[in-house]
Amino acid sequence: MEKIGIIGAMENEVALLTDAMTDKKTETVAAMEYCAGRLSGRDAVVVQCGMGKVNAALCAQTLITRFGAGRIIFTGVAGSLDNRIDIGDLVISTDAVQHDFDVSPIGFRRGEIPYTGLVAFPADAGLRKAAAAAAKRAAGDVALFEGRILSGDQFLSTREQKESVTGLFGGLCCEMEGAAVAQVCHLSGVPWVILRAVSDKADGSAEMEFSRFADMAARRSAGIVAEMLKGNSEL
Repeated sequence: MEKIGIIGAMENEVALLTDAMTDKKTETVAAMEYCAGRLSGRDAVVVQCGMGKVNAALCAQTLITRFGAGRIIFTGVAGSLDNRIDIGDLVISTDAVQHDFDVSPIGFRRGEIPYTGLVAFPADAGLRKAAAAAAKRAAGDVALFEGRILSGDQFLSTREQKESVTGLFGGLCCEMEGAAVAQVCHLSGVPWVILRAVSDKADGSAEMEFSRFADMAARRSAGIVAEMLKGNSEL
């Protein structure tokens, strides 16, 4: 079975996972600490990448080339872009878009990554299925949604920002890293999925909600990632 790479942007998004690992060894690369060991019976490497797309992309490529990760899971929190999705609810990516990427003045579509032909990078169907099954086992009373996740190097905190990006791309939730990981995995031929728990509503109340609910949401997402690995020979 292939080694699993697991990324979170913030310490509370990975702490539950690193605490649960056995046979741990750590290595620091580009100021990021990679914790390799066994998690839920699987070989895994868990790392906090920090916020933003550059950090996330660097982290994902390091997991692939230096640590041999053959699957990558991004875990953490996000802001809801859909009125149906409330704080604590879960979102699994069907695809991911960089909402702040724009070279449309020279003929590309808004959000399109030049020379890939893609605006949205599709998540792996098998990992999506495993994430959904794990969510039902570990958090069956929590609402689960599958759909597009938007990423950009900004914390969307106003209703106007929310309406602007959803008007262009749709999307269920927004964060700052996942689509960059998706692009790296696409270029490297590595399956990926993003699992996010909602910490705020990405509107005028986002800052207050994030500070209150981020830790709860982060731990919920991480717990489901750990559940994904248990006895799952498909990963």
